[in-house]
Amino acid sequence: MNKNKISRAAVIVIAMLILISSAVFAESDIVAKVNGTDITAEQFVESARYARFEIIQEYDYMYQVYSMYGIPIDDAFNQQYINELSEENKAQLGQRALNQLTYNLVLDSEAQKANVTVSDDEVTASMKEMFGFGEDQTAAADTSATLGAESVEVGGVEPEINKELEFQQTVDEFFSTRIDGAFTQDFFRKQIYYMLLENKLLEETVFKDQVFEDEMVSARHILVETEDKAQEILDKLAAGEDWNTLAAENSIDTSNKDTSGDLGWFSRGTMVLPFEEAAFALEPGEISGIVKSDFGYHIIASDGKEVRPLEGEAIDNAKYALYQAWFDKVNAEADIETFDGWLDLVPNEPEFTPYPVQPTSVPEAEAAEPIVEATTAP
Repeated sequence: MNKNKISRAAVIVIAMLILISSAVFAESDIVAKVNGTDITAEQFVESARYARFEIIQEYDYMYQVYSMYGIPIDDAFNQQYINELSEENKAQLGQRALNQLTYNLVLDSEAQKANVTVSDDEVTASMKEMFGFGEDQTAAADTSATLGAESVEVGGVEPEINKELEFQQTVDEFFSTRIDGAFTQDFFRKQIYYMLLENKLLEETVFKDQVFEDEMVSARHILVETEDKAQEILDKLAAGEDWNTLAAENSIDTSNKDTSGDLGWFSRGTMVLPFEEAAFALEPGEISGIVKSDFGYHIIASDGKEVRPLEGEAIDNAKYALYQAWFDKVNAEADIETFDGWLDLVPNEPEFTPYPVQPTSVPEAEAAEPIVEATTAP
């Protein structure tokens, strides 16, 4: 599980789209042991290739985003990925692969202790979602196919059987034409298995019975550039002038000055520290003095303070903190032993071919558009 992303499913699908060749090693070649379970050289090489998949796919994804916003690819963009996949970076990439393998075995061990399992049916259901054969997807397709039909012919093969056959044919064709023996369907299913196992283990053990809530405040603010201006507004408020009017006419926070400077509900760790300390020190209905932050000078009005359920990034952060504490504990308790020699096994495949540099200029407005960062597996 990663703070900035969490779904390993997308990475698994990405890996399906990249062809690799497989090296075969003797079963006696062991690179690590986790709680008595061997990690073979063959497994390590496959995992290292998989790590390269993620990096190359991130590059391709970012290239598409850059292209979408008209941002040219330059040497600096290409070089960061060239460096990451270079011969000099093999140790880091290999360690990442080894960490993933040991993590999977730790998951297995902890799942056994907690009696948490993932069935073949659950893995198949997840595969169906990825290939567009999920229950919701097929139900929508069935509805679309029967709209306007005046009668349904009875007899022949049941639709459910046809769908199962179509699903398996789709998977088989994909593996035969796109994967071409690079890895097996069993390998792919195993990646889905670990994704589901992690999610289920966390929900049923680490997050079970946890109450994700915290003290929050609802506040408004007026932000100005100088202390004198802030004092002027405080004096006007004390004289009975309208907060909403003063916010609209004076606040430099353009995102909310026309809505009374409303910031909504927020918990600790959301705002810059001076602002946060002042906001949480207020009681509902109170107005602060002048609060200085890196953004300027604030006047804060408290509209409420209460314990509320966490949402969005706040709950993600809370879950990640619990996950990290759990992982540190179980990883420390696991009997993990690694052996020398794995560095020599780190592959150079799949090959990385950067896109040509595009030395074209774009309008400043387009270049300023935010870029969404890709996520990776833990």
